[in-house]
Amino acid sequence: MMTASRNLGKNLKRNSEVIEKGTLYKRMFFLLVLTFIVSSIWAGPIDENAARSVANKVLQSSQTKQNASSTQQKAASTSNLQLLYVSSSNSESANGTMLKSTSSKTVYFYVFGTENNDCFVIVAADDRVTPILGYSDENGFSADNMPPNLKWWLGEYAKQIQFAIENDIEPTAEVKKLWAQYLGINNNGKEE
Repeated sequence: MMTASRNLGKNLKRNSEVIEKGTLYKRMFFLLVLTFIVSSIWAGPIDENAARSVANKVLQSSQTKQNASSTQQKAASTSNLQLLYVSSSNSESANGTMLKSTSSKTVYFYVFGTENNDCFVIVAADDRVTPILGYSDENGFSADNMPPNLKWWLGEYAKQIQFAIENDIEPTAEVKKLWAQYLGINNNGKEE
């Protein structure tokens, strides 16, 4: 009788350990699923207005490093940034190849410049990649007169961004931090 009660006690103990492990696995699975959901919410397209805001911050930051007289002239023009170029799945890429996408239109990057076209910023249109792809605070941008090497370079950027989107590449912590800084988002996920 004594051995039967011992065996019953051991079986109950094993069953409770199995239940605890099962609960632990359920919790771990839940956390894993939650992590994927949260990370997939983060990664996504950047609209034109958000990209314009990023471009504005880059040019203003760049201009504070220059001398005061030219800064005052350019500061007025950065508030009215013009959209100079859009790379998307519906248009021919900069290097002459048509990029294919499963969606109706996927934007890869935007190019913004000042009214007098004396500077420009290339901003990614998806937060899986680094926000600023290039900029100049001394030269303008002309989509009609791009040199072949620049066309190729921008086309390669479009291909890389397309790959990141189609393969749902996770942004790195550094890329997330950069987007948060440019979009003015604090650690709590709220705009500053």
